[in-house]
Amino acid sequence: MVAQVTWIYQSDDIDPAAVAGFEQSITKRYAAVSESRGFKFRAVNASELVPLCLGKPVLRYQGQDLLSQKQCFIVEDTSPDSQSHQALQAIYRTIAMSDSVLLNRSFDGPDYLERDKLGILQYAAKLGIPTAATISVPRGAYARRAIREVREAIGDGPYILKPREMSSGTGVLRIDSDQQLSSAIDIAAQTGAAYIIQPFIPHHADMRVFMADGEVVSSLSRRPKHNGYLASVSQGGSIEVNEDHLQVIDACRKIAASLHAEWICIDWLMTESGPLLNEWCTAYGGFTMMPEPELSQVADAFFGWIERKSGN
Repeated sequence: MVAQVTWIYQSDDIDPAAVAGFEQSITKRYAAVSESRGFKFRAVNASELVPLCLGKPVLRYQGQDLLSQKQCFIVEDTSPDSQSHQALQAIYRTIAMSDSVLLNRSFDGPDYLERDKLGILQYAAKLGIPTAATISVPRGAYARRAIREVREAIGDGPYILKPREMSSGTGVLRIDSDQQLSSAIDIAAQTGAAYIIQPFIPHHADMRVFMADGEVVSSLSRRPKHNGYLASVSQGGSIEVNEDHLQVIDACRKIAASLHAEWICIDWLMTESGPLLNEWCTAYGGFTMMPEPELSQVADAFFGWIERKSGN
């Protein structure tokens, strides 16, 4: 029997003119590596889903219950819009309570450690992993209280302002002056989303290490475009594959062992003074743009893990 992997994405956070292209792109990329490994792949718009409890979890999609048969799901569960965020949480929790497999839940611990940058860095710091100073911006009228904390903890800029729970470089801003810091915090305070501030740390690459069952499979290094500061491919960055993950293999194993992680993607800023933990993520840590043979190595590990987890 061919297993099904369903990626649930939030179209409300995408330009309506780009939604179809996004869905086609992600489906094409993942189907290319999933079908040869015995898995069907599809992307589903979260706006088309209705979670229910009818004596059991139900997830209605075009008149059918997606949970009537066991399958695997990846849920993009963050959004800057509060209602969209709550809707994604309802989908996430409905799947988590069902007999289907929520691939986001690939390690032990609270689910916020899948996406909350502040929580991730606090957890890692307790393990003795090198992390950057990080200040959470208070809400609304209290937001400017972060300025004093930034000056005391970090000192002079430049700084980076980023959402606590978004990905792909979305909403990340470099700040070069005190006036920019005040204005950026004022703008962030009006969004309704949670933000953090960190020092802008010069680095030659943003490296993602892919781990399965506590061991490193491979890595990719992302580099910003010329005169840029965002390394994400979706923001114009480029990728290469090298052996830099050997520098962090012990730290990666320590993180994975602490979380009992089955699958985890750990991001590092590669600086002149050594690697610095940036964040980590789970099943939606993209790898489909890697070159061969590393693409096949990561795909084999990823779908091998899904096969074991789903019992197929």
